[in-house]
Amino acid sequence: MNDAAGHLSLYRRWRPQRFGDVVGQDDVVRTLRNALSSGEVSHAYLFAGERGIGKTSVARILARAVNCLNPEAGEPCNRCSNCGTILSGRSLDIAEIDGASNRGIDHIRKLREDVAFAPTDLKRKVYIIDEVHMLTTEAFNALLKTLEEPPPHVMFIFATTEPHKLPRTIVSRCQAFEFRRLTSDRIAAHLGRIASAESISLTPEAQHLIAERANGGLRDAVVMLEQAAAYGQGEIGAAAVLDMLGLAARATHEEFLAALESGDRPALVSLVSDLAERGKDLETFLGDSIDLLRTRIAADPAHAETSIDLARGLLTIKADLFRTLDRRIRFEIGTLALAASRPAHTSKSSPSPRPAAPLVSPVAPQPSPAASERRSDPLPETLASTWRGLMAEVEQDRIAVAAYLTEAAPHLDGERLVLSFHPEHTFHKESLEKVENLHYLAGAVRRHFGDSVRVDIRFDASVERKPLPREILLEKARLVCETFGGQILKEEL
Repeated sequence: MNDAAGHLSLYRRWRPQRFGDVVGQDDVVRTLRNALSSGEVSHAYLFAGERGIGKTSVARILARAVNCLNPEAGEPCNRCSNCGTILSGRSLDIAEIDGASNRGIDHIRKLREDVAFAPTDLKRKVYIIDEVHMLTTEAFNALLKTLEEPPPHVMFIFATTEPHKLPRTIVSRCQAFEFRRLTSDRIAAHLGRIASAESISLTPEAQHLIAERANGGLRDAVVMLEQAAAYGQGEIGAAAVLDMLGLAARATHEEFLAALESGDRPALVSLVSDLAERGKDLETFLGDSIDLLRTRIAADPAHAETSIDLARGLLTIKADLFRTLDRRIRFEIGTLALAASRPAHTSKSSPSPRPAAPLVSPVAPQPSPAASERRSDPLPETLASTWRGLMAEVEQDRIAVAAYLTEAAPHLDGERLVLSFHPEHTFHKESLEKVENLHYLAGAVRRHFGDSVRVDIRFDASVERKPLPREILLEKARLVCETFGGQILKEEL
């Protein structure tokens, strides 16, 4: 085998081999070590949390610790024959199963048959099922009895990024641990140790930038560090990391927000063009700009109104980018529309836009007689966050259903989640009422709001009517014409 074939990625070389090596999960590690030291190890564990924060690594350490011949204060020795067999991947008693690929009832039936047999060469059989939430309902039901009364020589360790998708009957039979995202400071400190050991020259600015971009995931940070080491030559600085990741510098975000605040639309068009030519990801750029606004709000809450308004507008544009094919056009139109709501830019260096009678008048929704009774925020804040979580899940699973739900005004009425639509949004209501969509929505509501909550979809004239796509398109076309002094010669809708 040549050197290239035998190369191990940096994150694999630095994967923790003992509980003491695990970064940022102190509570989980302490609990597991105490249980191992006292001999009170459970037969089933559930590790939940974001990707790349140590769930599978801790599961592997736990599998060695329960089979180690010479444990040291709850730690595997990594030197005995059992530890060596597991580390080399030669043990038949340690099974790592991918829940996404082995999700059917037939796979679980085979597992139930294997569980009955005693270990081949270790003290206990350990089944590590990653992404366990991907198992089918039938597979969970088949696993339930074995999980409730397993043989004494068997241990199950489940890992998942979406614990809310697991049946409660499964969760109640496991010791559950919530793995937390790591702080950027802890990630940066760990990156410093790796860079020093691997002779990677990294500036503190680049080190903290990588830690921030990892978003709490240590594995992602180590992967970016290795990528930066391959990308740069000599000392790796913040500029090299920004170029490598396709990010814009903070000064560019400041310039962008300043143009928005002043309503300087020509500057916005120029900036967006520059971002596109440099190959920057527009969705990421918006996310970083929103994060900068969040920092401003936290630093000066007394004068945060402008930043909050801008953040709301940028969040809307960011959500639309997820659904559009031409992101640049949507980005430009969205930011121009947002700038139009700000005070006009009056710079001597740029000509003021010439007044012209627009060929297309903005179409605004007409106020209904019950406008004073509209629900601007139907859910209290505690339940509004639950609704946002439900929408985030639906956007990932079924984008069409999420699009229908965006026109709904949700509120709780006892044990019913009422989704109210304006009478002009007939298509959205009828689409949600299709059998397959309604069944999916009912399941999502039960997972987020509770098993007793049911869905009720209805028309309500008091709901504020959101502009139709045709109206939004006409208003955006008017803004483009106003910015560039153009005219709409033909309208086809």
